[in-house]
Amino acid sequence: MSSGHFVSHFLTLTLPPLFPFLRVDFGLSYTELGFIMTLYATATGVFQIPMGLLVDRIGAFPVMLTGLTVLCSAIAGIGLIESPWALGLLAVLAGSANSVFHPANYAVLASVINPARLGRAFGIHTFAGHFGNAVAPITIIFLAVTWGWRGALVIAGAMGLVVAAAILFGGEADGAEGRAARGADAQRQGSGVPGHREGQAPGTLELLFSARLMKLFLFFLLTAAASNGMQTFSVTALVMLFDTPLVAASAALTAFLFASSIGILVGGVLADRTGRHDLVAALAFALTAAIIALVGSVAVPAFILILLLTTAGLLQGIIRPARDMLVHAAAPEGSTGRVFGFVTTGINVGAALTPPALGWLVDHDAAEWVFWFIACAMVLALATVLMTREPSAQDGAVGEENR
Repeated sequence: MSSGHFVSHFLTLTLPPLFPFLRVDFGLSYTELGFIMTLYATATGVFQIPMGLLVDRIGAFPVMLTGLTVLCSAIAGIGLIESPWALGLLAVLAGSANSVFHPANYAVLASVINPARLGRAFGIHTFAGHFGNAVAPITIIFLAVTWGWRGALVIAGAMGLVVAAAILFGGEADGAEGRAARGADAQRQGSGVPGHREGQAPGTLELLFSARLMKLFLFFLLTAAASNGMQTFSVTALVMLFDTPLVAASAALTAFLFASSIGILVGGVLADRTGRHDLVAALAFALTAAIIALVGSVAVPAFILILLLTTAGLLQGIIRPARDMLVHAAAPEGSTGRVFGFVTTGINVGAALTPPALGWLVDHDAAEWVFWFIACAMVLALATVLMTREPSAQDGAVGEENR
């Protein structure tokens, strides 16, 4: 499952580095190319909930493998077409296919992984996606320089199809689907889920629009807004506010992103050693918000800046597995796909809304509010995760069992 997650994140970031080539060959402006990515993200967000419902109905692996195959084919297809309209249509197709991974992958992990190791499994899965983000730009540029941008996309898509074939013919699908039904009861018993008694099966709308899941949706939206803010405008804001050298500001952001990946693995281990995932996330959010507010308020030497953002990135990474465990605990048996599909749609909403808002702030000489925006989003996410908490007598047993 992690290999599919890696491919999805890798392919998502293959187009932006190629914009200069696409601009010339398709005769599009950068604004129009940005709209192509908006189409991709919107399609992912729109189809994520329906894909979650499909996962719960027919199983995760057929949905995941179909989505992976279509995504790889669509990206490769972009390297073969000549029309800007075809580019838009393939972007929508690729985005739609990309919508399968969160609901399908989390459903499989929740059904086949021993509850005592589920946090680490979520951590490895999330790390694979982040690693795909990290290596995609440099890889696709190397391929484009060597074989042209069209060849680069065809090769990238073909590599993804190889991964899909390995998953299909490696026996992973049959083994995992066969264990899913047997592991569901044990998985729910070990998760410390409050409020879901045996035999209860809330309707889809009742479940998705319950207060708890709406809070988790908002939680994902706010965390995505904070992360997207760091990735898109933190470097620009540092340069504008404090005349931070571009190299130093970029190095600090790079440190933040790599430390976040390492933090995900640390957070996975930590998530298996405690039942208080809400407390872990809240503490990490509070510390990160304080660091980000400091970075946006005071000019510091480059070394200190890098150290501060490395610490913030590590804390942000630690949150991710705890976040996923909170969602897992909120999902009644047989509804993991639709629950993850719904709450992770908040990621798409946050990522879509944040860049225009922060761009407006920068355009109006309010760059300091970039960091205050990010810090405020983290504080609101902290409040959301604490409100999501539903005490259960099982918590102590869960923590003891997993030690």
